[in-house]
Amino acid sequence: MDRPAPTPVSFQLGEIAVFRIKETLGKAFPPSFLLPDMDREVLREHAAWLVPSHYDPAADRFVMGTHSWVLRTSRHTILIDTCIGNQKHRPGRPGFNMLDLPYLQRLADVGLAVEDIDMVFCTHMHVDHVGWNTRLLDGRWVPTFPRAKYLYSRREFEWMKGNAERAPDSEDAALYNDSIGPIAAAGQAVIVDDGHEIEPGITLELAAGHTPGSMVMRVQSGQGRAALIGDICHHPLQVFYPDWNSGFCEDAQGARATRKRVLASVASDGGLLMPAHFGAPHAVRVKAKGDRFEIPF
Repeated sequence: MDRPAPTPVSFQLGEIAVFRIKETLGKAFPPSFLLPDMDREVLREHAAWLVPSHYDPAADRFVMGTHSWVLRTSRHTILIDTCIGNQKHRPGRPGFNMLDLPYLQRLADVGLAVEDIDMVFCTHMHVDHVGWNTRLLDGRWVPTFPRAKYLYSRREFEWMKGNAERAPDSEDAALYNDSIGPIAAAGQAVIVDDGHEIEPGITLELAAGHTPGSMVMRVQSGQGRAALIGDICHHPLQVFYPDWNSGFCEDAQGARATRKRVLASVASDGGLLMPAHFGAPHAVRVKAKGDRFEIPF
């Protein structure tokens, strides 16, 4: 059975090499802010595995991060979710505003240059999943990965483009203008729909709820299976309590239904759940437990 190695994550999924590229990791949101429906008693009940990798009790903050996953197959090098990005003007989000982080150096540390990425997939278009789509060069936002095709969910792209057009002074408009639109303008965007196959064993599946056009990447290689889920689960507690949405879910009912469906499928096939924000070990197994689920930490 494939197991994730200690940080920095680098492991095999069948014939596919998988890397985790860290952008941030540390004390993040207060629990009741991220998971408004949660019962705080679970922090005590689950303390044995929550502390210290997923919860800091002294600060009363969840421990979370932003990272990209990279899959190296025999055909493609695919980067999934591009985090927050550097020099992005995000005045309404102080923790994301005008960052200067060594993300590209960390990519180089696993032997990858920006030119090596030939495909980028954003699970959805929230601010912490599209930032490194572009970088600032000579005063212009240009594609960070110059040879890559960027796969955009049709429903998600139309949603964000519509938001930007309706409210040109909004945060969504700023996000679209510096991180999404420049990819389309450069001719590097590929608009995809539910069931899109990247190559045999790697397909994209519509998983609406967290956002209107969120997608999951399903991977199968040999005996290895995985679901790269973006923010269907922000925090491991949502595996145990799948009715708990994050405060960032756009459609509460849809997010719950999608979360339960995806968790059930991962528990059934024995694959890895690979979210975008979990603390170590970042990728986990899921087991069904009645009408809920658990992670065998």
